[in-house]
Amino acid sequence: MGDPVLAQGPPINTETALLVGFTNAFRTFNQEVDRSGDLPGGMRGDLHVHAVPMIFPYAITQGKLVIAGVIPYLDKKLDLHGPAGTTRLEENGFGDLRLLAEYAYYIKDEKEKTTRAIAIGGIDLPTGSHGDPSLPPGLWNGSGATSYLVGTAFSYIPPRWGFYTDLIYRITTEGSGFEFGDTLRYDLAFGYRLWPAVYETFPSPQVNVYLELNGLWEQRSRDFRPSANGNKVSDSGGNTIFFSPGIQYVPTGRAFLMETSVQIPVVENLNGNQLKTDYQFNAGLRWLIF
Repeated sequence: MGDPVLAQGPPINTETALLVGFTNAFRTFNQEVDRSGDLPGGMRGDLHVHAVPMIFPYAITQGKLVIAGVIPYLDKKLDLHGPAGTTRLEENGFGDLRLLAEYAYYIKDEKEKTTRAIAIGGIDLPTGSHGDPSLPPGLWNGSGATSYLVGTAFSYIPPRWGFYTDLIYRITTEGSGFEFGDTLRYDLAFGYRLWPAVYETFPSPQVNVYLELNGLWEQRSRDFRPSANGNKVSDSGGNTIFFSPGIQYVPTGRAFLMETSVQIPVVENLNGNQLKTDYQFNAGLRWLIF
């Protein structure tokens, strides 16, 4: 039936260990996030984030080593409701630049299936705006500090379906008097080629569906500004797991795909009073440049 690597597009929200296909590419998507809930001091908040990440992966060695640059454009609006009325806080602009490297340390190709595992390393550079004293740190576009990423991803892909999982740990540092908590991202995805059931010609258009569980655990932050003296922020950190169904369309040319996914929180255990996620919605495209 042809190359099994091309029998399914990559998952939408989970990392893939398949460093082929849409690597020398441009990926972007529109992400809408709504959060609401009670905040410290008797306030209530409604947050809307519009994010447009731009991702540029490039294969140094096809199928073995890929590097990537990622930078988001962010538009954040926070409405604070209190006894005196509603106050709106806003911030927009580019966020922190992420540089990534992914290396395939295990490859086992068999007839009509492949099993692969990769190591992931990266660094976040403080290119986004940060430190504005009139804004809460969660509304900054950047962290104000350098962060480091280390992780791994695993993929098993027979002809019509695929299993994907990853673990990625982010180590944060202090910047602008604030240190966001370390994070652990953990994902699990199952993909299925809905159409065609059998290829009559290859390549040909395909429709893939995905069911994913996307988790994010975060440590409490630390506030080093004069009023806090490096104390942990009690209303920060926690664990959230999203159930994320999605659909993906790959046209005949295989140089382009479209995808969309909705992320619904099924577990959200946050420390203290924090805004809880109502939903996240992603819709995007990937374009193979060469």
